[in-house]
Amino acid sequence: MRALWGLLAALALGGCRDPEVTLALAGDVMLGRDVARTCRERGVSYPLVEVAPVLRSADVAYGNLECVLTDSPVRFPRKNALLAGPRFAPALTSAGFDVLGLANNHAIDGGRTGLRRTMDLLAAQGATVVGVGATRAEAEAGAVRTVRGLRVGFIAFSDFPYANFVQDNGREAILTLSEEALRRCLPPLRQRCDLLVVAFHWGKEGSRVVSDRERALAHLAVDLGAAIVAGSHSHVRAPVEMYGRSLIAYGLGNLVFDDHSHGGNEGLILVCRVGRTGVRGYEAIMTRVQDCRAVLEKPGTIRQEVSVR
Repeated sequence: MRALWGLLAALALGGCRDPEVTLALAGDVMLGRDVARTCRERGVSYPLVEVAPVLRSADVAYGNLECVLTDSPVRFPRKNALLAGPRFAPALTSAGFDVLGLANNHAIDGGRTGLRRTMDLLAAQGATVVGVGATRAEAEAGAVRTVRGLRVGFIAFSDFPYANFVQDNGREAILTLSEEALRRCLPPLRQRCDLLVVAFHWGKEGSRVVSDRERALAHLAVDLGAAIVAGSHSHVRAPVEMYGRSLIAYGLGNLVFDDHSHGGNEGLILVCRVGRTGVRGYEAIMTRVQDCRAVLEKPGTIRQEVSVR
């Protein structure tokens, strides 16, 4: 009997050695402007109701939040400010989002107060926020979520300058993309996790073209330990490639936006099967924005299996 229990324990240990986890990665989620106005009539769950089952089915779902959750006036309002109210915070987590990136060109649309308010609201709903922090050190640390023993690290960077915002190490900070920043931030985070996801907000609106610089930075992120690189900002789908054993999605497009988007208002949800050995396979689920809501596009799924060596 003792031998039997020993065998069962060994099998259990072996099964837990490299657990399989699913990650859903989505592009821009913008809940301000016409989206906010539409939701006054149809409710805050309206923009994500059709894709919520996809997000919830994953163990961890990530998206780029392309707005701040604040009603507060700002000292330096910008012409194209993307502001959504605090009421959207629970709607995001109810739809399935676990991790949200805020390192983008609209992170400071509500000033430092709006950025901090957004971080606090999402944290109160149990969401992990990356790409920003209460201090520069907090932002650069990234975050780790553990699912069935697999430690998944997340960090996000923005490739855009910010008007009327001066980086201050002791105040709210936004990670800016550069080779130096990747070399400084990724190795320590990689040591704290089993699998690393890096998000970049970059590219030209409406363009599917990947620049030589963007490709070089994505490859550098992988060389520094990233298993998945997820891009956003262009509002359209950009190429997906395998670089070694790692998956790079240069542009996931829009998940939720309004008709003022500079591009095709199309998106991509990548549902990835991962383990400690990296990416095992993925599905690319096509989406499109219709009437301020993310809808599934038919046919919408591309499956690719990645052999584990």
